[in-house]
Amino acid sequence: MTPKVIIIGGGIGGLTCAIACVQAGLEVELYEKRTWEGMVSGPGGIFIQRNAMSVYEKLGLAKALYEKGGKIKKGGFSNAQGKPLYINSPEFVNCSDLGVCLGRPVLQKLLYDALLSGIVQTNKKFVEVREKEEKIEVCFEDGETTWGDVLVGADGLYSQVRVSLNADEVLEPPVYSGMRCWRGCFNPEGINFNPEYSWMEYWGKGNRLAYFTIGDGQRSFYAFDNVPLESPRSQPGTRKSLLRQLFKHYSSPVPQIIEALEETDIYEDNIYDRLPLTPVWGKNRVTLIGDAAHPVQPSIGQGGCMAIEDAYELVYSIKTCADLSQLAQTLRQFEQRRTPRITQVFESSRQISSLGQLENSLSCQVRNWIYRLTPTWLGDLQFKWLFDYQPSGQYSALRGNE
Repeated sequence: MTPKVIIIGGGIGGLTCAIACVQAGLEVELYEKRTWEGMVSGPGGIFIQRNAMSVYEKLGLAKALYEKGGKIKKGGFSNAQGKPLYINSPEFVNCSDLGVCLGRPVLQKLLYDALLSGIVQTNKKFVEVREKEEKIEVCFEDGETTWGDVLVGADGLYSQVRVSLNADEVLEPPVYSGMRCWRGCFNPEGINFNPEYSWMEYWGKGNRLAYFTIGDGQRSFYAFDNVPLESPRSQPGTRKSLLRQLFKHYSSPVPQIIEALEETDIYEDNIYDRLPLTPVWGKNRVTLIGDAAHPVQPSIGQGGCMAIEDAYELVYSIKTCADLSQLAQTLRQFEQRRTPRITQVFESSRQISSLGQLENSLSCQVRNWIYRLTPTWLGDLQFKWLFDYQPSGQYSALRGNE
């Protein structure tokens, strides 16, 4: 009997999970609380790195992503005056490129279009899950319900599926990183970028700003600044002037990037993370993926990538479960396999954040000095473990054995 998978959340992880289910021959339904327009939108760009691209290669979507986005090759870190601290060389980790960067709306629409009509339902807010006789009943705010064999919470940092799973417990809240983030897209026309670089991140004292090529002649930016949690958010219409002030001591092209931003397209948010619950993060026939299970800081660009990996590995686990009565055990095994890698990404992300957000002048000088003296090949090999990831198995081979 083919298991039916119910997914809550239409972000990158949820949509990728649904695509994987279809390709594995599983029955799937995806529910998203936002409108369709809200689901296929999003601020700034997202970097799909080599490890996550290997998933999309398995799913047959890599070519489309490269066509829609900007291939990321050479780039690195510079100080606030634009002096390079570290420039990556993908060939040291046997990669022709580091992946692709796309505008979030472009990626969301591409993933949505890869699914058959009717799989995704929007304006459906999850309320709770009930388990009845080896089936799960998923309840929505509008009073409707649906039934399935597995529930996947892909509903982000403030996951309601996670809350529903732990209704009788006090959950640890996400941990504020001490950083506030701004992001968006801009037209790079007239800005004197080094043509060798498809990305660059500029480090100062307590803040940093970066750009990426995202395709279609556009670029995305993000910026971080050390901000107390209680500090009020900036108001729409004032964010561009705030960024001017924060990065006034930075050299070209940072001021030009800020001037190229459209005020209405600058998104602001606080950055949080949270270690995955150990040894498992789901219960019975319910599991979580992506930020719902393990939000990480964005400093090595792996939050979305971990959700993509989760999606593929989860579906492979479900597909290879020979006995539906063992699905709960299969989900726990999936979570246990993922936890060590997620934890390593979590710790690496925090480490890079702590370096990038240093405020003390002497500490910043030492950091920059160490980066300049570190051989490029050694810096690249630091994350070889990350890019060496290969997804488990091949769905098409499994379907051929049915």
